Amino acid sequence: MLSLEQDAIDHPAVRRRNLYFYYTCKPSKTSDVLMKLLIINPNINSATNERIRAIAEPMISAPDELEVVSADSAIELIETVKQSELTIPGVLAIVKARHTEVGAIIIAAFSDPGLKQAQRIASCTVVGISEAAMKKAANLAARFSIITLGSELGPAIKRSALSYGVANQLATVTVLPWTVSQVSAAPQSYRRAFVDACKTTIIKDGVGAIIIGGGPLSGIADSIADDVPVPVLDGVRCAVEMVLMSPRKDVLS
Repeated sequence: MLSLEQDAIDHPAVRRRNLYFYYTCKPSKTSDVLMKLLIINPNINSATNERIRAIAEPMISAPDELEVVSADSAIELIETVKQSELTIPGVLAIVKARHTEVGAIIIAAFSDPGLKQAQRIASCTVVGISEAAMKKAANLAARFSIITLGSELGPAIKRSALSYGVANQLATVTVLPWTVSQVSAAPQSYRRAFVDACKTTIIKDGVGAIIIGGGPLSGIADSIADDVPVPVLDGVRCAVEMVLMSPRKDVLS
């Protein structure tokens, strides 16, 4: 996974993405303030935590600090709207307990469970990976698509796009015919399917950016960037970028 991610760096689409953020989203002038970033995985799957960490950790420079935790949700992987809803109490419990001691919180499930409530109660920045990815895609392209898993989640994702103000730019949500559990167990086995889905939506829908949606799918976007002629976005990466570009606040050590 890491070698695929490294190979993707020189892809023209990735270079365009990076140049966009260099010129339009320069780091906060308060970057000398310590950033303690807490990423909450709403599910309890340890492999998902490691995939999230693999994306986020290289983006964090000392003395900034990163912590990835699972919510006490008893949900192994989110496959349905009901499962997403069941993770919200666990997500909010962590937000309530930790928001005063960290500089930012990321909720790392593509359904952004509990995001609005967390943003209301937290004294720090709170970002959802779906929110961050959609807003970045909308800035990069006139039209974008989302490729994800979980057939029940498609309509919910479209509602999220409406609430984030980007619904008119979301061309389509493609839900691939496998479960999150199947793909999470062996993501490289499904790499070609994701590439093919990306190429199909580029041709069919005329999109200029694509999001691979889901915390358990972290890393797939980077691994296929070489094979797709438009930017392919990872929600965790987008959320960390958004946080790093936000004003920082002092927090207790």
